[in-house]
Amino acid sequence: MPPYIDLHTHSTCSDGLLTPTALLDLAARRGLAAIALTDHDTVTGLPEALAHGTIVGVEVLSGIEISSDLAGTSLHILGYGFDHEHPGLLAFLARLQEARHNRNQGIMERFQTLGISITNEELTRIAGGQIGRPHFARLLTRKGLAKNTQDAFSRYLKRGAPAFVEHIKPQADEVISQISKANGLAVLAHPVYLTPSLEHNPGLVATLKEYGLAGLETFYPTQSKKFSRFLQALAAQHGLLLSGGTDYHGDKHSVTPLGGNGKTIRVPFQLLQDIKQRLATANAAPHREAAHTFL
Repeated sequence: MPPYIDLHTHSTCSDGLLTPTALLDLAARRGLAAIALTDHDTVTGLPEALAHGTIVGVEVLSGIEISSDLAGTSLHILGYGFDHEHPGLLAFLARLQEARHNRNQGIMERFQTLGISITNEELTRIAGGQIGRPHFARLLTRKGLAKNTQDAFSRYLKRGAPAFVEHIKPQADEVISQISKANGLAVLAHPVYLTPSLEHNPGLVATLKEYGLAGLETFYPTQSKKFSRFLQALAAQHGLLLSGGTDYHGDKHSVTPLGGNGKTIRVPFQLLQDIKQRLATANAAPHREAAHTFL
């Protein structure tokens, strides 16, 4: 059987259910050759994942997923293969964490006006690390204020719901630039969620490429094979890499198992080889060498 990979996963360092160590253990049991840990707006899980990947024999590609905005369109940008200790990137992520903290405080204030008490201590016990709306949803479920996390989002946390607070996102060009400056590659995550935008704005991907976008996530569980073929053709048209993954958050919150299966998706190992080749080429370019020298 050919080796498979999963380049879109989450751990307890953002909104996943498994620690980086447990995630790598699962990847090894499922026979994956490699994964990318792509937690939201944070790289705190990468040292643990990289170290444990060596122990269990699963290659780990440094990764991240960052929410962004492009002319009113919400985009998620994946970063791959970057220096996770890059000072500029860490300073940028610190800004995102501050914005996330302020949003969480705003959500708690909204709940307070609804007569629902939620504390940072309660959320931290559930999250362990970074706090986001999924952790509010889990806490509401535990408190008996929602049937499940989906119900919690529907009643309180989705856009238009009484406890929703807007996420202040950086612009897409800045996100791509920060990933590139850290010697990584930026990839547009789950374009299936942008189907209307892609149909009505065929120049969206071209604009992102001008900003430095390197690839498209063309393998994703909830999209059709027809749409995957469309994305592969779009990537070929713009000279972009292909990527893919399950967006795994843990078995309780993912319809697709880590690494996928024959009924969902399988991401071929060749995609990782292509990404690593592009990284090697990009980081050998004079402008990358200069950027690295003066940091």
